Amino acid sequence: MPAIRLRSPVMFAGAFVLLAVLYATYFDVAVRTNARAATDRFHTLVDLGAPRRAAKHGERAIALSLKAGATGDQLAPLKAAVAETQTARRDYQRAADLLKEALTAKWGQSLPTIERIEFEDRLARAYLLNGDLERATAIYTTFLDLAGDAAAIPEDTDVDATAKLHADKLVGAADAFLRVVNHAEPRTLTGATPEHTLASATQLADLGGFYGMREGEEYAAAGLLATAYQARKRIRGVDHQDTVQLTLMLGPLYTKMGRLHDAEALYLEAFHAQERSKGANSPDLSLYIKLLAGVYEKQERFTEAQALYEHMRRLFRDAFGEQRYSVNRNIDRRENINRPVSQHFPLDASYAPRDLVSAAEFFVPTAKVPNIDEMKLRLAADRDSDAREENLPARLAQLISLCRSESDDAISLRSGYRSYRTQAVLHDRNGARGTVTPPGVSEHQTGLAADINVDSRFMRQSDRAFQCFEENAFRFGFILSYPPGNDYLPGKDSYEPWHWRYVGIQTAQLYREAGPYNRPQEFLAALPCFQERAASGVFPTAGEHDICLDGAQTKLAEVSATQPVREQSGAARILNDW
Repeated sequence: MPAIRLRSPVMFAGAFVLLAVLYATYFDVAVRTNARAATDRFHTLVDLGAPRRAAKHGERAIALSLKAGATGDQLAPLKAAVAETQTARRDYQRAADLLKEALTAKWGQSLPTIERIEFEDRLARAYLLNGDLERATAIYTTFLDLAGDAAAIPEDTDVDATAKLHADKLVGAADAFLRVVNHAEPRTLTGATPEHTLASATQLADLGGFYGMREGEEYAAAGLLATAYQARKRIRGVDHQDTVQLTLMLGPLYTKMGRLHDAEALYLEAFHAQERSKGANSPDLSLYIKLLAGVYEKQERFTEAQALYEHMRRLFRDAFGEQRYSVNRNIDRRENINRPVSQHFPLDASYAPRDLVSAAEFFVPTAKVPNIDEMKLRLAADRDSDAREENLPARLAQLISLCRSESDDAISLRSGYRSYRTQAVLHDRNGARGTVTPPGVSEHQTGLAADINVDSRFMRQSDRAFQCFEENAFRFGFILSYPPGNDYLPGKDSYEPWHWRYVGIQTAQLYREAGPYNRPQEFLAALPCFQERAASGVFPTAGEHDICLDGAQTKLAEVSATQPVREQSGAARILNDW
């Protein structure tokens, strides 16, 4: 009996082990031969947080299901799930293939919009992580198109949810692009045809423009734009306007990143290209001269910068006359079109222009019903001239017509005049998001500002129309109010490539010729000083302190110290008493 007692536990343990082996063998055979068992094992491992182990079972489940007669549409959800586990294994090619198969099946086509966007984002990321820049870019460019206005201000929640999700996915992809594109060593696009390569370059440029507007994403933007630039330069040539366009987007990024030598090379190529295209005596060259001279000044090459400035002045003298500037010391700047408006120079709640007109009456294309206030602008007619011809809306119409013909873009006025009350309502509705300017701080209250639409959304710096505006707006009296890096408006990102302000032709020419680059509010604050010097033929010298700007900085400091911006009626009186 004792021997039997001793053997019983041993026999029991042996039987248990035998059963376990038999079960394991059966289970292994089942998951290797039975599609349902393999699928169950896959989902179990995913739920346990073991996606790398789950991947092989998922692949086996797909193969067994196909062998059993399952259709691609029936397997689409499983393929999408297995793709996630392949991503965890860093088999990005397989992940992309599975996601593409799932999304092209009926299952993928019938997904709710939000869910489909999530899967498309995963597909684009898989392409990126696999180094397939062109396919990823094609998806994200579609996201950019569908984001519309949300791409201009992704933080704004007061937009269509689908558009905002597209914009959010673009923002989230910046780090992935940064891993794939190197701003120092642009990739070579290898399309099946030159046309295919150029299409990819355009998509890269569009995405680069999007990231270039966002603080902290300059390196991703530079990598995309540099790759697009090299492709256009190789196929189109350095003189083509598509190539030159990228100079205006990539050069400022290089400058901001401290790559001054690369910025110099870009601007030199662009200057000579435009010189050959527009003629050596065209004042249109002034933009590129100013950009190049600015780089020389940062490099402390003041003699070369000064030579460029003097060349630009000769161009302006030949084009616009020896006595092209004058100063009127009796102008009331409270009503003048040259007054600065910003959080440093707010407007009074009672301020309202007295010469508002419908922009449509002067053949300005409008994005909204023409008779509403937002589609009105100040007439701002020139003194001693034909008020029907020499005025703000007539010149805006001319500028839009020129840029429409050069770019083939559909350009229209999106927003003109907005009263203090209207701005207050918009700002209150917007809340703390900071995407609508507080009342009294908006140039729209003057009736002199025009927000521009391209293809029914905010103008972007990647639009050909934007290049045309940058080159030619000064001829028609317009300047870019909120350039990159400005602090004129509350909020983190106040670069607005769509917002153009009328200051009159003479002032806009003076700003281009002698004003500080991308500092329009400082220029307007010190305008009498700039006018007096220019009327006397005295211009600032490269590398020296500008006494006019010193005065503007003093004025800004005084305003900031004595009159913080408040949103109550009557709080913004500094400029009115200036």
